[in-house]
Amino acid sequence: MDEKEYGIECVSIRRGLDTTFLVAECQGDYTEDYQMRMLEENNIEGLLCLRGHGEEGASIYEYDISGKTSLKTKYKENKIDMKEMLKFIESLLDVIREINAHLLCADHLLMDPEYIFWEDGTYFFCYYPGGQWNVWEAFHRLTESFVQWTDFRDDASVRTSFLLHKETMKENYSLHKIVRQIKEMQEEAKRKWERGTILDGREEQSDERTADRARAGYDTAEHDWITKQEAGSSIMRETENMWRPVREFLRRHKKPAWREWDGIFIDEEEL
Repeated sequence: MDEKEYGIECVSIRRGLDTTFLVAECQGDYTEDYQMRMLEENNIEGLLCLRGHGEEGASIYEYDISGKTSLKTKYKENKIDMKEMLKFIESLLDVIREINAHLLCADHLLMDPEYIFWEDGTYFFCYYPGGQWNVWEAFHRLTESFVQWTDFRDDASVRTSFLLHKETMKENYSLHKIVRQIKEMQEEAKRKWERGTILDGREEQSDERTADRARAGYDTAEHDWITKQEAGSSIMRETENMWRPVREFLRRHKKPAWREWDGIFIDEEEL
């Protein structure tokens, strides 16, 4: 939404050594009404600290954004996932509940990325007393940015951003209902991941068992081969020992040439 649609004439950033302020200016005399007193006297969780004053016929609203990053800057290069989108919506619902509890109106929330800030995992919103609009329509326009920021390689994030954009197009959509739908999708994604992890684990165990058996089979075969070789050598040694006396006997009584044949003479000691 253009600043003019919010009733804002101009926006600037004023930086000091320790603090940084987002300054919104609108035409018209500044009025210290109920809203400003409630905002200045109460530290409403999720809202940026605000102070206001009049200056030359204009109303000036200063938001303390020290140490914070706008969504426009945060997601200029980074991607938003399902978990972060869910966290953002829950933060918005919490802020709206706090606003209602302080008898303020959520239609004064600025829902453009440059007016929503983030610090240490917490979202902060600008409450602008100088204008009013339909916050639910403004949130739908914000979901268009979610679609642009989505990591399209992550199926769950894609489904979430498109669900947000589609559901908020309905005339009387409910953010609470959308949150429930996203949580159901989150649980489904978790179950799929767990099933995939279990299957992968089983495959790894199967591969390990196969590898163990293969290694065991190789070692057994090698061991058996060595055992057989040793057994064969032992048999050969035993055979050698058994036949040595016979060969020695035949060597001593080697058969002479036929012309020298006189028979074989065996000493009684050799028997």
